Amino acid sequence: MTADPATVGVAPDAKSSSDRTLSDRVFPGGSWSGLLPGTLVVGAMLVLAIRVAGVELGDALRFTAYVLVFLTFPGTVVWRAVAKPGPGLGNDLVLGTILGLVLEAPLYVLLRLLDLTPLIYAYPVAVLVGFIVVTRRRGARPVVIGRASLWSWAGAAVACVQALLAARGVWSVRPIEAVRAPYVDDPFHLAIAGDLLHHFPAQMPWVEGTPLFYHWLVYAHLASAATVTDIELVVLLRGLSIALLVLLTVGGAYAAAFRLTGRAWPGFVAALVLAMGAAPDFFGWTSLVGPAQLAFDSVTRAFYSPTHALVMPLQMVLMVLIVEMIRRERWQWRSWVLTVAVMAAVAGAKSSALPTIVAGLLLALVVSAVLRQTRAVRTLGALLGSAVVVFLVAQQVFYGGGTRATTIDLNGSTVQRLGLLMLPEGETLPGAAAVPIWICFTVGLVLAVVPVVIALVRGGWRRPELVFLVGPWAAGAGALMVLSHPALSQAYFLLGASGFIAVATAIALAELFPGDLSWREGVPYVGCAVLGGLALVAARLLVGDDMPADGSVFTSTLLTQLVIGLLLLGAAAAVALVYAKRAALPALPVVAALMTGVLLAGAPQTVALAVAGPSGDRAPVTDIIGPGGVAAARFVRGHSQPDELIATNAHCIGLPVPDCDRRNFWIAAYAERRVLVEGWAYIDPLVVGQPSTDLNNSAYLPFWDPELLGANDAAITDPSPATIATLRDDHGVDWIVVDRRYRADLPGLRRQLGQPRFKRGLYSVFDLDTSGGR
Repeated sequence: MTADPATVGVAPDAKSSSDRTLSDRVFPGGSWSGLLPGTLVVGAMLVLAIRVAGVELGDALRFTAYVLVFLTFPGTVVWRAVAKPGPGLGNDLVLGTILGLVLEAPLYVLLRLLDLTPLIYAYPVAVLVGFIVVTRRRGARPVVIGRASLWSWAGAAVACVQALLAARGVWSVRPIEAVRAPYVDDPFHLAIAGDLLHHFPAQMPWVEGTPLFYHWLVYAHLASAATVTDIELVVLLRGLSIALLVLLTVGGAYAAAFRLTGRAWPGFVAALVLAMGAAPDFFGWTSLVGPAQLAFDSVTRAFYSPTHALVMPLQMVLMVLIVEMIRRERWQWRSWVLTVAVMAAVAGAKSSALPTIVAGLLLALVVSAVLRQTRAVRTLGALLGSAVVVFLVAQQVFYGGGTRATTIDLNGSTVQRLGLLMLPEGETLPGAAAVPIWICFTVGLVLAVVPVVIALVRGGWRRPELVFLVGPWAAGAGALMVLSHPALSQAYFLLGASGFIAVATAIALAELFPGDLSWREGVPYVGCAVLGGLALVAARLLVGDDMPADGSVFTSTLLTQLVIGLLLLGAAAAVALVYAKRAALPALPVVAALMTGVLLAGAPQTVALAVAGPSGDRAPVTDIIGPGGVAAARFVRGHSQPDELIATNAHCIGLPVPDCDRRNFWIAAYAERRVLVEGWAYIDPLVVGQPSTDLNNSAYLPFWDPELLGANDAAITDPSPATIATLRDDHGVDWIVVDRRYRADLPGLRRQLGQPRFKRGLYSVFDLDTSGGR
């Protein structure tokens, strides 16, 4: 976490200007204790990764060195060169490390494209040389080191809770060791990262020749980190890189709010709201919102959706750049260029992120135009135009112009899915249930932004930067309501905007409360926040956690419990306002404090969850990968070149029934080689000339090239000189990995190809290079 600013000048008689070293000029005194909270958080996360997740000490140390040298140092140098220095060195280091992720991606992609990846080691050296040259010519900007404050320690505590949640909820099952029992999408992530580790342009490696149209920048980061550190991709994915992104998200919220307000306590509020806040939910049984579960889900979602994990911290840097550009009196080209670069990174990190930012810029532009704020209109117009161009380019470069079955659906597709999750298994959702579900959902979203609404009503609507920060949240909520996706992925429009609303809440509270508010003066407001949290807890206890007995009483139950919750909340607000009048406190800050407490009602549960659980048993062996499968894939990796191709008969998860689950990516993942046809889920049907229907975007779609699939399987089920030659000569296959759980003629393969090069468990590996060249 960043620290409070504290510049301590060099005593006049300590050194003359000519005697001062480069270090003296860059760091003009100050207390290095300001970096202590963040350092301890990072240390705690590394200890947990080693002790709980099973990361080796050497891997942890190499990864730490990689982050400091390849991300933090270059990113901080560029950040301080383009943006003004922040309130403290810790603030610049957090935002600089995030910017380092942006700078890393194009560098790695270019070197990978030119097959010059060893040159990546010259990157920090080049930055260092440039930094020294510029510093000696122009002089270095003094760095405010800062002192650790209670707020920075409080922010560090929030980050530690996130670390404990990761340890309890993700790492307790030892995911790195249990490679035979991965989360179903882990091989998907590893396969893309593995292809980017060896190729660019990359492909969907489980069907050779299929271009990679996806939000793939997080996999470029994994590939770059693996190139620099030589750490296994699975260790980076499940133990180190995503944990880093979680910490940067929390730290980025703290740093962004601190920088934009000039005060430390809003930074703590932003980190707390982002890590432990949730839209109010009065019900103990719905899936609309669960305070403890959503806070916990913010960590698990990062580990299970690496694309979401990357875009969250990137948005912190982007919002700082945009807000500071809006505030500046003069246009600065360097800031604009850096902002566009971060926009491109956000677009490539998650397809749902930039559209909501475009909406926020558009909203701020319209309000500024109505108010005739000429300078703001020009700045926002340039930013909006830039964002639209970046979005359109990204749609082609990253996504091939496809929508991956995301469609406009005004018939309530989202509410139908939410409703089915709320009912007991086997119950059907009554037709009239859509209205109360939307009412409850909308009420929860509105209650979550009451402090921001108060700030807007008090004049904040005239400030385009605050209007911009609210825009992505409103757009995300609208997208969730009107869009449809087979996997409910439209939820990411709203989930991805949580960082904006967290920082907006912190800025709104900073506007409502005086800057010199003392701890004693703040106690009544804290009491109001506690009252708001207790009101929500009381409502959940009062209505209970029993689901409706059947769908016929679903609507009445939901609306009755909503009314009870709102009445309790109204009573709490009335008590707070009476107290405010007697204590001569302003009413609006009291209400804002009360509603902030409602937003954070689940924080105590989240802390308890982090300390006591949930803790899972060691992951059981699953049927995704059979015994010996990982070893077989790694044998191929160790005995082949990156361009060599694999064929397999493993296309399914589970039994090979006609409509089996086609999310089988693990051979491509652990071999880091392309497969002629493995599974074929998650490929945009438009890319292979198929209509974008729900079936074609599901895990059970039929393969679009039956002739290719037939040739692949025939060489394994009916091996002959002709079928083997078709595979080897016509399709360029070099290896066959046979999974004996599925149909295969192993004696026939031995007659055609000789003894397998590798055999273990359920797997045999055959080499099609019969000349013995390998």
